[in-house]
Amino acid sequence: MRNSLTQTWLINRLENVGVHTDKTELSSALAGRRKGAKVEKVIKESLKILQDYEEKMGVVS
Repeated sequence: MRNSLTQTWLINRLENVGVHTDKTELSSALAGRRKGAKVEKVIKESLKILQDYEEKMGVVS
């Protein structure tokens, strides 16, 4: 991950917003090896979480 965050960190944040996944599923989703509604939700929520993190850390200009 570009922010040196781990997949475990992201999985924990996803759990906090009600999206349940594991390392295997997340890795496959990020690599584009899985498709479907759940993967779309994982990606959508992950992007929200990362954007929020970057804004709070001053990474996004």
